[in-house]
Amino acid sequence: MADHDQLRDHDHEAGRPPDRGIEDRDQEPSAGRSGVARPLLGLACLVPLAAAVALVSLTPPSETVSVTRGEASSRPGSVQMWCPGPVQPPDPLLEEGPDEDLSVTPPHPAVDVGTVAFEPESSLLFGAVSGAETLQEDDGSIRAPQITAEGSDGSALPGESAAQDLGVSVRTDAQVQDAPLLSAASSQDLRPVADAVQSTATGSGDYRSLAVSRCARPTTEASFLGISTTTGSSSALVLRNPSSQPATASVQLWTEEGPAAMAGRSQVVVGPGEEERILLESVAGGHEALGVEVSVLGAPLAMHVQSTERDGLTPGGAEILTPQSPASAQQVMPAVDVAGVAPTLVLANPHGASTSARVVVSGPDGPVEAATREDVEIPGGAVTTLTLDGVPDGNYSVIVEAEGEVLATTRTSTTGTELPGDTLGAPVDFTLAAAAAPIEASAVTALPATGAHGYLVLAALVDTAVTIIPIGADGAAGEPVEVDVSAGTSTPVLGSELALGDSSPAALAIVPEEPGAVHASWMQRQDDDAGDILLSALPVPAGAATADAVTVRLGE
Repeated sequence: MADHDQLRDHDHEAGRPPDRGIEDRDQEPSAGRSGVARPLLGLACLVPLAAAVALVSLTPPSETVSVTRGEASSRPGSVQMWCPGPVQPPDPLLEEGPDEDLSVTPPHPAVDVGTVAFEPESSLLFGAVSGAETLQEDDGSIRAPQITAEGSDGSALPGESAAQDLGVSVRTDAQVQDAPLLSAASSQDLRPVADAVQSTATGSGDYRSLAVSRCARPTTEASFLGISTTTGSSSALVLRNPSSQPATASVQLWTEEGPAAMAGRSQVVVGPGEEERILLESVAGGHEALGVEVSVLGAPLAMHVQSTERDGLTPGGAEILTPQSPASAQQVMPAVDVAGVAPTLVLANPHGASTSARVVVSGPDGPVEAATREDVEIPGGAVTTLTLDGVPDGNYSVIVEAEGEVLATTRTSTTGTELPGDTLGAPVDFTLAAAAAPIEASAVTALPATGAHGYLVLAALVDTAVTIIPIGADGAAGEPVEVDVSAGTSTPVLGSELALGDSSPAALAIVPEEPGAVHASWMQRQDDDAGDILLSALPVPAGAATADAVTVRLGE
């Protein structure tokens, strides 16, 4: 009790009301004061709360505020196409010997490049020649793509593109001693439909040849086929990195026996702005036909294979190969030119399991029965070669129908007028007619800048019609050429039929009536210094589709 009294005295001194004792808490409160005050106090507390509820109920709800998320639209940019450049044999092959008469003469050091670009709405892509006000700016100037060309050092090449009022531009760059970069952009910041082709010809000497190649866009996947590494042949895989990021290329060679042992050459690092060359005969020498597969991690690479051949003192020709169409169960190779030498079909099976295929050689009158091959076995991961005997001289398409996906190309060659046994100076050239993808709504192809000396070959799978519009070097269009093609046939269209007056076309727009039913390739044939034929085949790209704009939105 003493402690309790002290605590109460302390509270009194501190100004706090004294705490009741234990005995006080047990007593009932007075009914006259506490019993009435507590209900009134509770009621007073509820009044402000009720008023607040009433205020909330009577206030109209505010409008919902919508949240706008970040959004941006990205359109495809310009088209950039890297050209392989001139033929470059390995340095040891160009070393001079003690006898000046027998010393090696290098190939021609320059290339000619033809480039074409279409506005996506150009009427030419729809098989009609018609100018339109929509292809002109408000001030009356022509709306047409811009084409620029740079050297490998980034310097601008001289020259300008030419255009009319058809939404197409054409550019020619002659005798470029470099591997140029071509860029094409439409007038409306849309990706144009564009193509660029380089050609290089050596009229005499040890590397007498013609090579027509497509200037390709960098890629992360590529396949090449039909490359020889036999004695006298030299082939190089060229990997160029045009970006500012490094890249690692995984390389695999296929032979007749299966995948080649790469002996530490399967991984190639290509630094930014650098170029790497792999001499294929140093990896797998002594093969008549090789396949090459490249897969890239990191920056896409511009890739090609250069192949040169000699038989003793006889020049065997040269080719510069750009990546083939992807493997598929059906491969169509137009522009197989047969002139006294039976063509050779090269097949590759990139998969592990074996497959079989049927081979048909088709001419203007249909299949050549003597050249048909049934049940051709293609082991997994291997290359198979097949000589197509029984094909008369002429222009053909080779069609492969396989159970599984395969790659295919057809080798043809031409000999000179001298006897085959007289090897000294006898001109010979070869080409590889790669598979051409089916043309969808339309396709465009640039043609050699030195002139379209040759013919277009159309291989049809069904009866249909094709409209071909020749484009001149000034951007003008010639009269459309209508061609009826029958299923199972190969129809050549001569360059003279596509001429614009006295001038050969610089490019072609090809529009089939039935999308996907026609494959096409261009065969370039021109004379060397002795008047003998040099040849090179070029498949027409699959289609003229352009990518739509992509809209990017921030996520929730």
